[in-house]
Amino acid sequence: VLALWIVVVLLPWDDVAKHDSRWNSIRQTLTRDGADAAQRAEAYWKSQKPLILESLRNNFTLHPYFGRTEVWKGARWDEIINQRITAMGNQMDESGKKGFMIEKDKCAMFEFFLRHDIPVAKIAWISHSFAETKEKLREIQQNRGSYEFPLFLKGCHLTQGSDSGMMALKSSHFSDATGKFDSKLVPWLKKKWTQKPNDDGRPWAATMNKLLHTLQPGMALQHPFRGMRVSPYNTPLEVKVEVLWGRAYLGLFADYHDVIALRDGSLEFTCRDSACPEWWTHGNVPDKRLQWVQENGHMEGVWKLAELTAQRIGIDEARIDIFIDPAKPESPVVNEISLSSGHEYFYHTDFLAEAWAAPHRSLAKGENVEGWPIPEVRKTDVDVHLQPKPQSGKKY
Repeated sequence: VLALWIVVVLLPWDDVAKHDSRWNSIRQTLTRDGADAAQRAEAYWKSQKPLILESLRNNFTLHPYFGRTEVWKGARWDEIINQRITAMGNQMDESGKKGFMIEKDKCAMFEFFLRHDIPVAKIAWISHSFAETKEKLREIQQNRGSYEFPLFLKGCHLTQGSDSGMMALKSSHFSDATGKFDSKLVPWLKKKWTQKPNDDGRPWAATMNKLLHTLQPGMALQHPFRGMRVSPYNTPLEVKVEVLWGRAYLGLFADYHDVIALRDGSLEFTCRDSACPEWWTHGNVPDKRLQWVQENGHMEGVWKLAELTAQRIGIDEARIDIFIDPAKPESPVVNEISLSSGHEYFYHTDFLAEAWAAPHRSLAKGENVEGWPIPEVRKTDVDVHLQPKPQSGKKY
């Protein structure tokens, strides 16, 4: 019955069907695991909603760039993302505003983080000149012994995963003996410098690609995050935190396919293998593998950093991706952010959507809607990514 429903009714609704939360109403109706997970997600929402309201009233101001998203009661997560990007396109056409660069241009994103003292893995340099970039790489070749590898060369204008805009540079790339500098590194640099970013495969692809094609090519060289590598892929442990109106709601450990950390200290594991019942039901069980991140204070540092980042940007919703160092609970660092997250949040999705959309409805109507206050909008004409650090003790 479920398979027939999916093929006949659900798939035509959305070309990115896995992000359509209407699946969840079907799952929770037809499966016991789904119903149980949905009830727990609703209980969690009821515990967190007052804290989002408190943040909205006391800890957060909205950059006007993010105040143009037009939504309606019951808007789904994927629909709100689409509306956000539509608003970005409209502002580009009307006034040339390019606030989307806070994510879609890594150079602009890193420069914002550095200006606002938001911790990231060390940035060696940023350049928008091909000749300068090549020369800086040549300097590394000439002083190879002074560097600790790997280093990460990132195309600032190539932020989509499908763009393959990052190269991990090893010592061998700069060795005269291998010849890789001229045979591999320089050709890759030339190719990526002229490559146009592409966000195809999403419902908002046409608008987003129009925005992306205005970006100036650039490269950033970043040192690696030096925390212990404890993820299943021998990579830094990363958690993707959803922040709404300055309040962190949950954190997704995608490398564990998938573990969600909640603010109440719990951890939910939903098996993403198609052989698992949870792949169909979106049910979950408590996770023990990552219990240490909650018990040892790592998540407290994560929540604080994610909220600081979103509050400095002035963004209504953002996914803040953060690296955790197991040996240093107090020292997480931001990896990157996302304005159009493609991750699933299972039965939390509709509650995230409600929290995101409701204050926009109040803002549009000019009065509180269903108890949600009107967000305070910053009085600024400065583009999002160019905002200065606020004076000490003051908010925007």
